[in-house]
Amino acid sequence: MDGQLHHFQARGLYDGLFLMWDRESGTFWNHITGEALYGPLAGTKLQTDNVLHTTAEQALAEDEKTRIAVSGQSPRRRRGGRSLLDRVPVLRGMFRSTIDEEDTRRPTMDIGLGVWNDGAARYYPLDVVLERDKVVIDALAGRRLLVFVEPTANVLWGQYTTADSAWWDGKDLRLSSGELIRQGVTYDSEGNRVVAERPLQVFTRWYGFALTFPHTEIYENSR
Repeated sequence: MDGQLHHFQARGLYDGLFLMWDRESGTFWNHITGEALYGPLAGTKLQTDNVLHTTAEQALAEDEKTRIAVSGQSPRRRRGGRSLLDRVPVLRGMFRSTIDEEDTRRPTMDIGLGVWNDGAARYYPLDVVLERDKVVIDALAGRRLLVFVEPTANVLWGQYTTADSAWWDGKDLRLSSGELIRQGVTYDSEGNRVVAERPLQVFTRWYGFALTFPHTEIYENSR
């Protein structure tokens, strides 16, 4: 920031979410929006980008020269044996104690894709997308948005599209625009790779997204 290197770590909870903290200024930051909340740099904002849940197989499909770092301990073991899709019955007391007022439109630990752009925010519950054959086409801030269950990583992804319909061909997702999505990579009708344009998004629990974006719409309620 301003030409200076800052080092970040997780330190503290607010609204049931971890806060980032930078060692150089002692400022606390929202890890989803990149906004400085408390401290000397409050009011500033970091540049943000998407970090999509993916797999080594997908990373290699995107670029076969990708280098893969492999830990000797499985991610599931480091996370206490739970995956993000596991049903978590309650939010632990340490996290809940930092929440002033919860948004009860969806269950606390419901999981889905939260997207935001140009002042608009919308949450796509995983179970709703599953009911719609694992793919929906919606509109966000005047642009057509494709939200689908990416079968390789088994998570929700969202990207802008010109298509008005989509259907599954095995694990490939075909679009009425002639494009095809395979292992997270988009190809045009001639088989050329296309760089997918995506809104900012996070595959997350409902409570955290709703508290970060208190006026978020919910896909099932917007139809």
